[in-house]
Amino acid sequence: MVKFDHIIHYVNQLEEVEKSPVLPIHSGGRHERFGTSNLLSYFDYRYVEYLAIENEEAFSRHLEEGGESFAGTIDALGYEEGFIRYALSTDDIKGLAERFLASGFAVHGPVEMERVTDGETISWKLLYVGSGNEIFPFFIEWDEPEQERLKRIEALRGKFIRPSITIRQEVTDIHVWEAFYDVLGIWEGEIDSLTRVVLSQNKEPSITMEVGMDGESAIYKGAIYKFI
Repeated sequence: MVKFDHIIHYVNQLEEVEKSPVLPIHSGGRHERFGTSNLLSYFDYRYVEYLAIENEEAFSRHLEEGGESFAGTIDALGYEEGFIRYALSTDDIKGLAERFLASGFAVHGPVEMERVTDGETISWKLLYVGSGNEIFPFFIEWDEPEQERLKRIEALRGKFIRPSITIRQEVTDIHVWEAFYDVLGIWEGEIDSLTRVVLSQNKEPSITMEVGMDGESAIYKGAIYKFI
């Protein structure tokens, strides 16, 4: 039903990430309507998105419009650098919205999105799911056919490395998170064949990403990267 797509690492300055990255940088672009820009580090179809505010006026205007979004997450977390949220991909975003509504969750979307990269416009749809103050993963459905998207990514990244990825997440209410994943039919944490999520409860939420590849583990711009 879903696969892990990407995790957002909010940073203050993209220039600093580009100069001294913890992972190789493969591309980037702008969300002009929301005043943000990004750099992307691909493993395969999964990636880390380094996201920064580029146009504060556009960003503030978007926040004033209200509604759930990754921009609202940045604001809610006090503009602190680090992992803020991750996305799961789907090919039936409208069906997912109906399932979460039927299970008592609040939903926002699908929302049309796009970014411009080197003059090329890439578009997709997003769905946000809510319950109380928990910041759940959001959902993405790419408008680009999957095979074309994989070819485009491979042209940027080169050969895919397909590492195992474990997202270790401390949450304030583990029961509502379990209910969230129940809607998706995920009970043992296996999002897809290469990606798992491990939940634990803590008053202070946090996200750690463990990647099965060589590298030097670090706290990089507020985010915990572990290479195992």
